[in-house]
Amino acid sequence: MLAQKNVNQDIWAIEFLDYLLLQMLISPEDKEVLQKKISLGEAIDDLLPDYLPEEEVLNQKSAFLGIKRVHLSSWQIKPDIALLIPEELALKYTLIPYALEEGRLLVAMANPVNRKAWDDVSFYTGYQVEPYLAGAEEIKLAIRNCFTVNNSTPDSEITLASYSSWKISEEDAGREAPVIRLVDSLFRQAIKEQASDIHWEPQENCFKIKFRIDGLLEVKATLPLGMARSVVARLKLMAGMDVTERRLPQDGRIMLEVASKTVDIRVSSLTTVYGEKIVTRILDQETARRSLAELGMRPEVEEGVRKLLRLPFGLILVSGPTGSGKTTTLYALLRELQSETLNIVSIEDPVEYRLPGVNQAQVNTRIGLDFAAGLRAILRQDPDIIMVGEIRDKETARIATAAALTGHLVLSTVHTNTAAEALARLLDMDIDPYLVAASICGVISQRLLRKLCPFCREPRPVSAQMKETFNLQNVEVIYGAKGCPKCRGTGYLGRIGIHEFLPYNQEIKELVLKKSSSALLEKTSRALGMITLQEDALLKVVEGYTSLEEAMRLIAGI
Repeated sequence: MLAQKNVNQDIWAIEFLDYLLLQMLISPEDKEVLQKKISLGEAIDDLLPDYLPEEEVLNQKSAFLGIKRVHLSSWQIKPDIALLIPEELALKYTLIPYALEEGRLLVAMANPVNRKAWDDVSFYTGYQVEPYLAGAEEIKLAIRNCFTVNNSTPDSEITLASYSSWKISEEDAGREAPVIRLVDSLFRQAIKEQASDIHWEPQENCFKIKFRIDGLLEVKATLPLGMARSVVARLKLMAGMDVTERRLPQDGRIMLEVASKTVDIRVSSLTTVYGEKIVTRILDQETARRSLAELGMRPEVEEGVRKLLRLPFGLILVSGPTGSGKTTTLYALLRELQSETLNIVSIEDPVEYRLPGVNQAQVNTRIGLDFAAGLRAILRQDPDIIMVGEIRDKETARIATAAALTGHLVLSTVHTNTAAEALARLLDMDIDPYLVAASICGVISQRLLRKLCPFCREPRPVSAQMKETFNLQNVEVIYGAKGCPKCRGTGYLGRIGIHEFLPYNQEIKELVLKKSSSALLEKTSRALGMITLQEDALLKVVEGYTSLEEAMRLIAGI
């Protein structure tokens, strides 16, 4: 056997020539010519067909190596077996898994002396590999049959509906939609449905594909668990990530051409107990083009924000949890400020959208470029306006507040539930109260609500109990979700922001100087006329933008 012979990849070809000479299949002159060409880097498998029939070469190689010959034409390879590895790995080594017997993966290989190929397949699949010898062309044909969609299949037939059959028949699924077409089709479908993220999620007995649409996850396909590794490998290869590294989290990026436009997709991997989970974030460039007027701000909030943007210096904070639209709001503020006479610089993690006229830099912690280091560098670039993606620590907060006091308008975000908590958060970072009081010029807190579908929303009467509970005494009718084809039966289409705008005046500054609690800051702000997130959500219900159920879902988390 090959393992017993311990044939070295670099010398086995010369030993094989000696074997062929002993079998009187080549002459000494042939051996000399072949050996010289091999020493110059030519592959023996490319040379021998000029001297011996291919079948004879394979039979002799099988006998020499002690590796059994397999004729793939006599096998009906199950797609779930072949797709245990990605197509790229199969093509790289010219091999294909064709059967699974007693925990051993039988792999047809054109070059079974390549132990690196054994190791990669074993590492990738988790199975012990048993190599078999096969011809290169028959392996390539098997790869095409298992991985490549018939070109005659019209795109219109490749839909998510066709993948639902995978829940029933794993074997049929492999025939219908090989991995490459599956992944591409799911991306197209997600973009068409305006999904913000796709979750590729291995579970105990299946592999689920979920789209995040209007803030909520929806299961779009359920595939056999055996498909997970091939799909994940395809995504990682597209994103320029290490396919063989399945233990550590990785990040990557895909630039996809869809409907004559380029779509930017960010990729993140995380190993779970059932395998690697991938989340792909679809960055819609239209998000970066939204104006303040398109964010759903009440007129008085929009007017107050515009006044802040006219200030020569100060710190404007946007607060909210992940996914609340803070970055979109920051970009809308920057669009309002764009001018050839101003030097606008940002430090972000990551740079999600490209903004004309803004000098954007990206955090890179591997080289020591965090928000604080980036902000220090920006201050040496003669900036007029600075955007810091997020204030995460004391150092960043200290530099940002100091910059706001020295003639710069600074825009940033902070992860807090309310506007009042944003002020308390800075104080909790041990930033001197006088710095916070003097640098802050305004705080906006926000969330995103699902909007009712305008094509199918239906009126609903307001009961006496609803009027009492939600302070809707003068409201007789609100709208609820129904569902139609345009909204995929959900009753909702798109999202709208709700906001609270903290009136940062002398009274609030004095509370900050005393390091008052967020509860007292909010109580005072409400007394000064601030509309809270909960109240704005109910206003959106009254105005017909959303349902009471959706408002309550959001309010419960604040």
